[in-house]
This record gives sequence, C-alpha cells and structure tokens, in this order.
Amino acid sequence: MPIPHALKISRTSRGMRQGDVPVPYSQQMVSAIEQGKREIAPDMAPRFAEALDHPAMYMELARELTGGYGPAWLDGPNVDTHRASIRERCLEEMEEAMDFIRKSPASTLPSVETDADHKRRYEHLLQCFDAIVALHNYVGSQCIEYGFSMMRLSQDHYNKLKSRRYVQAN
Repeated sequence: MPIPHALKISRTSRGMRQGDVPVPYSQQMVSAIEQGKREIAPDMAPRFAEALDHPAMYMELARELTGGYGPAWLDGPNVDTHRASIRERCLEEMEEAMDFIRKSPASTLPSVETDADHKRRYEHLLQCFDAIVALHNYVGSQCIEYGFSMMRLSQDHYNKLKSRRYVQAN
C-alpha cells in the first residue's frame, strides 16, 4: 500500500477531513499527497504519524523511509479485516512459523548447509515474516477497535526493553 492510500485510510478512519489533519500542510497539499502528486517530506513523516496514530500510516512510512523494509498493513480485497478474523489468521501464522522454527536446526553452520537446506531456511524465514505481518496487523486492529494509541504502546514496549537492558539506552 503506498503512502497516499495509507494517509487516506488513516485520516478517514479518524473522521478527519483533509484540512483537519493537524500538520502544517494545507488541505490542498494533503489532497495532493493522497492523490500521489506530492510526497510527505521526510522530516514531516513523524508529524503525520503522530497526528493520525494509525497502523497503516506507521507501517507504510517505515516501508517508505527504509526503502521497503517492514510489515505491510493488510487491507486488500482478499483480507477479512474483522478483528476476530485477524486474530484467527494471526494464530495460524504464528503456529506455522513456530513449526518451521522447531524444524529448522540452529546448530547447522551456514558453510555446511546444502542448497536445498538453504532454500528451506529461506522459506522458513518467509513464514516468519508472515507471522510478523500478522502480529503487526493484529496489534494495529486491536488498537483501532479498542482506542489504544499504537505509538504509546510501542513507546511503552521500548521502555520495557530498556528497563530489562535488552536494548542500549541512549
């Protein structure tokens, strides 16, 4: 999903008109971004993310700013976006990823892995990405449905990681 689409669904899900987005861009500029005629300036991306606090916006900004890395917000025609369906899909993807992880030996050195082993490992990692995307979409849909801020949740989680010394504190 490109940023213009993410911006539009993020804005409309918040009940905002183009001129209501609390960023220093005019309604015309927001419209041009949504139409793909203009881009959000990189230094403005965090302001859009904060103003909209929507998973689609966070995920697409991350993908755009990294050149394509990160989970995608799933909203295509083959996606059932009901929270119960998202939950079930998330559980299925996690189970499949866990099965792949259990079957993939961590002790095999990369230098002795055969081409077939290497291909299986790649497929296993793709399955892990499916689970990552499913989890991001589950968390995002729960935040939308139950009124949690995805940013606040992410910040609280990062602070938990810092307090446990899992990440280096600045």
